[in-house]
Parts: sequence; C-alpha cells; structure tokens
Amino acid sequence: MTTARWLYRSYLFVAGVTLIVLGCGNYLAAAFKVEHYQETMAEVAPEIRPTASFLPHEELHYSLSDARERWEIARAKLDFYYVVLSIGRLMISIGTVCTVIALIRLRRQGIRLARTLAASSGGREG
Repeated sequence: MTTARWLYRSYLFVAGVTLIVLGCGNYLAAAFKVEHYQETMAEVAPEIRPTASFLPHEELHYSLSDARERWEIARAKLDFYYVVLSIGRLMISIGTVCTVIALIRLRRQGIRLARTLAASSGGREG
C-alpha cells in the first residue's frame, strides 16, 4: 500500500488534518474580527458619567447613551471572538497532536512491515 493510502485510511490522521484546517479558519476569522472590534471600541470610547453620589458604598448609576450601547455591544462581540480565537488555537493544537501520533503509528507500521519482509525473504534464501 502506498503512503497516501495509509494516511487517508488512518482516522486519526484525517481527524488531525481536519482539526488543523478548521482551527486555522476559526483563528484567522476571529483574528480579523478582534482587530475590527478593538478599533470600533477605540473609536467610540464612551465617556462614562456617573451620577453624583455622596455615599462611598453606593453604586454608581450610569446614564446609557448611544455611544455607551455601541461600546457595550462591541465589547460583547470582542469577548465572543476571543473565545473563537482560543478555540481555534485549541483545535490546531489537538489536530497537530493527532496528526503526529498518526504519523508515528505509520512509521512504526512501516518498520514492522520491513522487518517482516526482511525476515521472510531471509528465510527463503538460507
């Protein structure tokens, strides 16, 4: 069997390559979105004006403005894309581990096959 046939028949190798490809897609998409929402948050930069409070332990009440709402929405989306970015990295890592394990298994199978062939051909000649 050819090496390519061994590789595509290995579920671990196929899963590893799939995870790497999907993880790269997640990572790249999230990286562009993170940059976009960071710029949006920097542009909006809302001024948070607390109402006057004379008591030290009293909660500050913020008046919601359109800029504040846009900033909060951008912040929520930014947090979401940070999670997607982390998941992309995790998928790439797991995919790399799976692929390496599959390649190690393939190499071991090749060595075993070579030993078996050498032993069988050595027995016939002698």
